Amino acid sequence: MPSPCSQCGAFVLPADDVLLDRTPHTLARLAQLSASDEPPGTLSCPSCDPSSKKTSKRLTLLDEEIPRLKDRLQELETERTALSESHAQNIRILSPLRRIPAEILGEIFSWSLPSHWDVLDVRNCPWVLTHVCRRWRAVALSMTSLWSLISVDFETKPQYPRAMISTQIERARSLKIHFFGYEDCDASSQIALFELLAIHSHRWEELSIQLTSHLGPCVMKDRDLTALRRTWVQWHNAESQTPEFNSVDFLRTATSLVEIGVCCDFRFLPTRLPTHHQLTRYDFDAPWRTHVELLKSLPNIQAARISRHFDNFNDWPEPGDPIDLPHLRRLYVTDHPCLDYLRTPRLEELAIALNATDNKGHLDAQSTAAILQKNPSFTEFGVTDEDENEDAQRRILSTFLTLFTISNSTPSAMLPHIMKISFASESGDSTLYPLFLDMLESRWKPEESVLKIRNP
Repeated sequence: MPSPCSQCGAFVLPADDVLLDRTPHTLARLAQLSASDEPPGTLSCPSCDPSSKKTSKRLTLLDEEIPRLKDRLQELETERTALSESHAQNIRILSPLRRIPAEILGEIFSWSLPSHWDVLDVRNCPWVLTHVCRRWRAVALSMTSLWSLISVDFETKPQYPRAMISTQIERARSLKIHFFGYEDCDASSQIALFELLAIHSHRWEELSIQLTSHLGPCVMKDRDLTALRRTWVQWHNAESQTPEFNSVDFLRTATSLVEIGVCCDFRFLPTRLPTHHQLTRYDFDAPWRTHVELLKSLPNIQAARISRHFDNFNDWPEPGDPIDLPHLRRLYVTDHPCLDYLRTPRLEELAIALNATDNKGHLDAQSTAAILQKNPSFTEFGVTDEDENEDAQRRILSTFLTLFTISNSTPSAMLPHIMKISFASESGDSTLYPLFLDMLESRWKPEESVLKIRNP
């Protein structure tokens, strides 16, 4: 009889007690008998009978041992579960999160907020923060800024619980509304939700809205927008710009407005600004004459996106006295001739859209150099080539290299204030590398150059 193990109590039967030694002849005979129904003889398989008795005895022992081990395993698993729960409880109690001051916890919460592209959802912050623990809920509810953003996109999510939105409005102080309507979504739901938000228009700090033909009449009503600082208006499609509306005229009370953007796309609609405002940034799609009038009325503008549309692109008036914009620092234009009409002594950033398909042509090296020489405050120059036309790609690259390659016929101090240049093209290949190296070598003079080389 085998003795039990001192560690686990299991009985162990050595292998040589279960299976007797068998010769190759015996093993061959066993294989032959297993493959047929021939009765074994005593002489043909002398080891079968004693082996069967030993395995039968061993199986009996195993059948007795297995239930005992299963019971023991269950005891261990039960003990482990209890210990794990106790350990986890202790870890939670000792967690450093419990000692984080409410101010720091609130700052962490503010970094977890969704972007304005993420629609309102109870599974997102700040709502999910109120379901973690009592302390987190208290901190989240005490911070009105966590509840300001209300983002609604009816294409992404067609229905929004009114009770949820009402609760979020109650928990917020100021409101940042991002409302995107769609012509092919239920009009009544969109109107009802906008009217709910409009009740609190005096608390709107931001309003980004995509209008539809149904939403237009609701939005264009006179409302209290004295707290509004930033607004963006666009339309879903051409059908959304209904004929009865000839202007964007709902901002008369927005006396705190500092940023405005209106993207007409389909039909130009003039925007009526409040008589008194504090605009420092604007972004409009408009004819050039409208831009001129607007820029003259905005001497304190700091950033502008001048998109010249709804115009004859080749019809430019004679340049007169330039429009003086002493505080303008960032400028985007769709047509580089716009720059001939502006005086921008503090301009720091300039972006110019160029597209060969619009028949506007590309900037040549001479025109680009004139722009850069006119703005000595510029220290960086970059080109992003997204044109798929190979001829256009070659012209863009040629202009870039000509502009910055110094030869015997060009002054060595050409554009000395440019410290960083960059060029990006999706179709670039290794054949361009020698050209860029030649250009860099021509400008790399230790006694004069301020050009900086940055490793990728």
